[in-house]
Amino acid sequence: MFKIRGFSLIFICLLTACSQDTVIPKEQIQEEKNDENIVVTADGKTTFEIINNMEAPKKTVDTIKDELRKAYDDIMQSIHTSYVPSEHITVFLNEGTPSWGLASKIELDLSQENYPLVHELTHSLLGYGGNFDTDNGYFTQEGFAVYMEDQYGKNELYLEKYMKHFLDSDKLIPISKLIDPNQDDGYFRADLPNKEEQSVLWEMSYAHAASFVKYLVDIYGLDKFEQIYDKRDLANKIEEVYGKSVSEIEMDWLAFINNQKGFTHQEKFNLPDFYDKNTTILRLDPIYFAKEPS
Repeated sequence: MFKIRGFSLIFICLLTACSQDTVIPKEQIQEEKNDENIVVTADGKTTFEIINNMEAPKKTVDTIKDELRKAYDDIMQSIHTSYVPSEHITVFLNEGTPSWGLASKIELDLSQENYPLVHELTHSLLGYGGNFDTDNGYFTQEGFAVYMEDQYGKNELYLEKYMKHFLDSDKLIPISKLIDPNQDDGYFRADLPNKEEQSVLWEMSYAHAASFVKYLVDIYGLDKFEQIYDKRDLANKIEEVYGKSVSEIEMDWLAFINNQKGFTHQEKFNLPDFYDKNTTILRLDPIYFAKEPS
């Protein structure tokens, strides 16, 4: 049953005595179809248009719409930045392609059950670099996006447990490397011949950043983190805002992680690809984990 201006087609036909030959104009059908793929935020500031490339069922599209509304509110109530979000953001529902979040475009891979909607929307709403570039590095932007996904997304990400595993395995990436503009690209956007190793190094970099960001937010609050989000010269900015050097906070963070519970054997067994990924981690070049000279 088509809806036209709030009335059903049947009701209109009863009032106008239309015949069985009545045809609904294609423009009205298209307009109605478009309305089903539009989401306007409660504050009226942002409109999301969903492009259903994978022909996902209406139930899935409706779920995405609800998730967009909630994620928008959660993100906009977190930290405040000088970035002004786009008034129109197109959300592409894809299958088998990487998920990305840019100024006015979000790509979601719905072949993954835990598609990172909150993560990508965090980028789109809070800004990333000068113009969605790497001018300001990756650490706070990716770290906070993963943190928000962990807090408000579809799945728990076990940040402390993963970090406890890396710590116990002596596979920690120094934070100084992850915030260094001359080295961060080799972690967050590493381009390695072995794509399994590349993927795992990316995931480890994101996990380190997210866990560190979570520690900063939990211990010092969102207000302070807001002051370092997406900022250049991050090492000096952190010391300015927190009154401690990166290495001092890193030591505090790792002491906290050391006191956390790690994965149980059953949890490791239940996690997809845990042991395969761990084998890949062991193959990574030790230089990635080498401490920098003090």
